[in-house]
Amino acid sequence: MTIRPVRILVVDEEGPLTHVVSLALALEGWTVEVARDGASALRRIRSSPPDLVLLDVTLPDMRGTDLVTQLRASGDTLPVVFLTGRASLEDRIEAFTAGGDDYITKPFSLDELVDRLNPIVRRLGLAPTSRRFADLVLDDATTEVWRSDERVTLTPLEYEMLHALLEQAGTALTLGQVLRAVTARGMRIPREIGVRMLEHMRAAVNADRAPLVHLTSAGGWMLATA
Repeated sequence: MTIRPVRILVVDEEGPLTHVVSLALALEGWTVEVARDGASALRRIRSSPPDLVLLDVTLPDMRGTDLVTQLRASGDTLPVVFLTGRASLEDRIEAFTAGGDDYITKPFSLDELVDRLNPIVRRLGLAPTSRRFADLVLDDATTEVWRSDERVTLTPLEYEMLHALLEQAGTALTLGQVLRAVTARGMRIPREIGVRMLEHMRAAVNADRAPLVHLTSAGGWMLATA
C-alpha cells in the first residue's frame, strides 16, 4: 500500500518558530504549509484541507479556539493540535472544549512534537505501518484499529484475524484459512474459540456502522464494503 505524505498546516504568526517546525516535520517526510492568521487558515482548510493542523491559541485576528469552534460547528473533524505558549489550566480546558485533539506548550522539543503527532498520523492511516480499507485503519506497529477516527478495541488475536481478512479483502476466507494465517504469525487457536473471536471482532468492527466484516451464506469470512 502506498502512503502519501502527511499534509500539515501550521497556523502561527511567529516566523522563526514556523520555520523550525516546518523543517522538523519535513524531515519526517511530511508536507507543511504555513498560515499567519485565522482567516487565511480557514481559507486554506476549506479550499485544500490538510490532514491535521498545528494551531496557536493567540492569532492576530482571532483566538485559535474560535477557529476550531467554527470548524466543529460546520461538522469538520480535521485533527487540531494546539501549539502555544499559554499553559494555564483554563486555556487547556478551553482548547479541548472547543474540539482540540492535543495541547502542546512552548517551549517544546521537536522530538516531542513529532511523537505527539505520530498517533494522529497512525489514526489517519498515513503512517508507513498503516493499512486502510474504506474507513477502516489498522496499524501494524501498535495493533490499533480505527473506523472513521473512532478507536475499535480488539485483542491481539482478533487484530491478526482482521489483518488476515484485510490481506484478502473482497475474497471470502474459510475459518481454516483465517486460522492458518494467524498460525503463520505465531499464534494457534482452537477452531471453536476462533469462531467466537471472529464473531466478536465482526461485532466490534461493524458496531452501528456500515458493515465491513461479513459472514457469507457459505460460511466464509470476508472484508468488503457491501
